[in-house]
Amino acid sequence: MNRQMLGVVTSMLILGFIVAGCGGSDDAKPAASSGVPFDRAFIDFMVPHHRSAIEMAREAKGAGLAQPELVKVANAILASQQREIDQMLEWRKDWYGSAELVPEGGAGLGLPEAAMGMEHGTEEIRSAADVDQAFAEAMIPHHSGAIDAARLADARAEHDELKGLAADIAEAQEREIEIMRPHAEAEAGGEHHG
Repeated sequence: MNRQMLGVVTSMLILGFIVAGCGGSDDAKPAASSGVPFDRAFIDFMVPHHRSAIEMAREAKGAGLAQPELVKVANAILASQQREIDQMLEWRKDWYGSAELVPEGGAGLGLPEAAMGMEHGTEEIRSAADVDQAFAEAMIPHHSGAIDAARLADARAEHDELKGLAADIAEAQEREIEIMRPHAEAEAGGEHHG
């Protein structure tokens, strides 16, 4: 490779690193440092996150969720989160050419895994002596993970539609946490353990 060609290649590589480091245009804000558009990473996180909330709500209802306000929360999760999943998948297809989620795609949000609230599962609810308490204790950190992601969207999402949805998610789930909190703390003497 001659000197002139080497110079051109080197310049192109440097320019590529500069552009990549800047994240391209301001219109497509990358998620954390992954280079993935934030909106796509948000959808790839929130869709499976919502699906797990739906599974927990179904499991809790099937296992005998009894407190009327908790049944109301479970029903709201079943109704609203499925609608939100459908909307996000439609947007993903329109904006990024595919509704197929990338496994672990939400890692690009930059939230630590422990903050996502995904450590609880349906088995804990199914086998609990107190289904109401188990549901509340599993769902509160789960909702908190969604709220953390939704707050990121306010500053970093490219699409106004996604910002609006994220704001709705945060508002609804903050309200539901307030309803669930007394049930999670019922047998803990006021301490939350979940």
